[in-house]
Amino acid sequence: MEKTESVLYLKSAVMAMPGKLSLNEKTLELDAHKQGVGGLGLLGALLKRKVESTNHGFSWSIDEIASINQGKHGVQKNVLEVNHQDGRQFRIQVSSFEEWKNAIEAKKSL
Repeated sequence: MEKTESVLYLKSAVMAMPGKLSLNEKTLELDAHKQGVGGLGLLGALLKRKVESTNHGFSWSIDEIASINQGKHGVQKNVLEVNHQDGRQFRIQVSSFEEWKNAIEAKKSL
């Protein structure tokens, strides 16, 4: 069973990027890109293409995930905090924290 959802990657307290979170049998993957660069004619178009082509996400095997916590962003409590074994953390706003936590934990127990 695969789970996929359009999400917001909370890069910092003031920066959120649209993305897609996917879970399959072996990996959890976030594909997130900056948006909103524009103007300046041809130069702006080239900059926009460069900025939006950079993936700010990750692709981790299920075994690399150290922990999953519920975070908060303003009043939003459906924030999935995924921690890697090496200390990296990604904060992702999802539609249901519990659904994602349960789905990831089910894969980890296989």
